[in-house]
Amino acid sequence: LTGERYKTIAKETAGILKGEYGHTPVPVNAALQARVLEGGAPVTCRPADLLKPELAELEADVRRQAQEKGITLAGNAIDDVLTVALFPQIGLKFLENRHNPAAFEPVPQAETAQPVAKAEKPAASGIYTVEVEGKAFVVKVSDGGDISQLTAAVPASAPAAAAPAGAGTPVTAPLAGNIWKVIATEGQTVAEGDVLLILEAMKMETEIRAAQAGTVRGIAVKSGDAVSVGDTLMTLA
Repeated sequence: LTGERYKTIAKETAGILKGEYGHTPVPVNAALQARVLEGGAPVTCRPADLLKPELAELEADVRRQAQEKGITLAGNAIDDVLTVALFPQIGLKFLENRHNPAAFEPVPQAETAQPVAKAEKPAASGIYTVEVEGKAFVVKVSDGGDISQLTAAVPASAPAAAAPAGAGTPVTAPLAGNIWKVIATEGQTVAEGDVLLILEAMKMETEIRAAQAGTVRGIAVKSGDAVSVGDTLMTLA
């Protein structure tokens, strides 16, 4: 997608290379590991032993946000806390709208089989375009199959080239997902390879980096926005 293998390394992939998920079945690529470690040391112990207790802090944060947004938590609040912990990007949105059916896709309804319309018999006469040895001809056929007219088809004129949308190079989404965080700011000068924003897709975070040096113009997305492949995220002038 980026024109170069491993040009972009997802956060979770970097975690595997760092040893944050434990030992891999086979040794990882040493060059890639050194690239993500940036001079640091890989994790060689049980990764969970390095984590500080954070459940109480997370629960307090969820309760605070629920109070600010008027969200009613479940009777057993730990279920909602774990939902936000597992899905930080959309977990709170789910809690906010779980009693609002309009916020979700409607339940699929069984489709009623429609009778197939009987195809009409084509008319006995008509005008057709026929290609012979790479050349197109317009043929008029009358009743009985007699050819009454034969003329060379006039090639369609080529469409005019579209005018450029504006100065600058658009930065597009390489995959569909949600905007996790916009790092670049309007008017900021960035170098090639700088991280512009972070895109979350299928619970994996992907850094979108600048393909060239330039100035950030026209940021078209914000945190939480859903994007499709090819959507313009911002422009580098």
